[in-house]
Amino acid sequence: MTEPETQSVTGKTVTGNTVTENTVTENSPELLANVFQAIETSEDLGFLRERQDIEIAHLLESVDVPRRLSVITSLPAKQYWQVLNLLQYETAKNIHTSLSEALATERLAQIAEGDIITFADFLPADFVEEFLLSQSAETVAHIQQALSYEDHKAGRYAEPAFLVANAKNSVGRIRNEILKRAEIPVRLVIVRDAAGIVGTVAPEKLLNHENNVKLGSLAVSTPVLNDTQDIYEISNQIPLDGNAHFFPVLCGEKVMGIMSLTTIAVTLRELSLKTIVPENVKSEEDLFTPLKVATRLRGVWLVINLMTAFAASAIIGLFDNVVQQVVALAVLMPVVASMGGIAGSQTLAVSLRGIALNHLHQSNLKLLVHKELKIAAINGFVMGGAIAAIVWYVFDSLALGLIICCAIGVNSLAAALSGTLIPFTLKKFNIDPAVAGAVVLTTVTDVVGFLVFLGLGALFLI
Repeated sequence: MTEPETQSVTGKTVTGNTVTENTVTENSPELLANVFQAIETSEDLGFLRERQDIEIAHLLESVDVPRRLSVITSLPAKQYWQVLNLLQYETAKNIHTSLSEALATERLAQIAEGDIITFADFLPADFVEEFLLSQSAETVAHIQQALSYEDHKAGRYAEPAFLVANAKNSVGRIRNEILKRAEIPVRLVIVRDAAGIVGTVAPEKLLNHENNVKLGSLAVSTPVLNDTQDIYEISNQIPLDGNAHFFPVLCGEKVMGIMSLTTIAVTLRELSLKTIVPENVKSEEDLFTPLKVATRLRGVWLVINLMTAFAASAIIGLFDNVVQQVVALAVLMPVVASMGGIAGSQTLAVSLRGIALNHLHQSNLKLLVHKELKIAAINGFVMGGAIAAIVWYVFDSLALGLIICCAIGVNSLAAALSGTLIPFTLKKFNIDPAVAGAVVLTTVTDVVGFLVFLGLGALFLI
């Protein structure tokens, strides 16, 4: 039999049928800073090979594309797919599709059939076809069967590493049968009788019993999964207590494969943020904070928001004569404020998620700011141009169109900058950015939007 597969999953290592706690250091600011310094000074990144796969995955989530490529290039080709399996799917896709042709070819040479199933959606179709041609009929059938399921169904992840045996079979007979299949790993023996599946036995357990012991006496009741079952519901069905690590998957009444605890844990990683969100992220309010406490916390920021709303109104008051003379400005002010608010909320959501997942630090804050400003400049001025054309047509004023275009573009830049910096700054002062971030952001976008829009209106329309 082959060696049991080992993979690090959110602080635990699953090796065959053994789960052990693992001390995983989250992507620390020190590691991020060291990588940045090494890349800038053209130093070797070989020290990353001593880091765990989960640390490398966190690192890749925290840097831009050029630095991601530097990190990926420094890793052994065999480790590449292990790390990709720990990333968010879209991150893994973006990384792989950004590789040079030579590097992609080198990495594809180390791919396993499980990776083909996981990443088939973005792997080159011709490569998948060539890979299947080089595999056995059993492997091809397994991959084609897996790919026939949607990526959130249990059948997609079922492995053919099992043996179905009658409860009356002896340990000696099953042990001999496993030895005959030495070229195909058996990770689970599924025990059945006339009524159906009665339980499972880990192959390693057979070594501790005499040959004449009946298999039925060793079977342990294990949850049975259905091939069309949504994998996101499986966590409510299986026990994550470390006693079972493989589960039968049925297609109708027939066993089609087994699903490992490792696969379930990796697939459900997105739904288990509590296992990877660091404890040092302070939250003033959780889902079920007592009513009085939650009301007080939110009330404070509502009062602050009221004060900031008056600040935005004061900006409008400075240009009341302009608004009276050019009524179109009053009609279009909500458009400027809304565009800035939406752009800022998108950036704020990205920043909050980066903080929650421990991906955003002082070391890579500048990278995120540059990225968001570029996005804001493109979207802001493109959308501003489109709105300007409509305003020009409706109000028959080219000057008014150009003014609103500039106002939306500048406000989008301000929204991107504040949406990135505000949550990071609030976190520094131990203020919950999830509660306070939107209040500060709205103030910035309203003040900047009205100031630029009405200021330009006063200069060029009066």
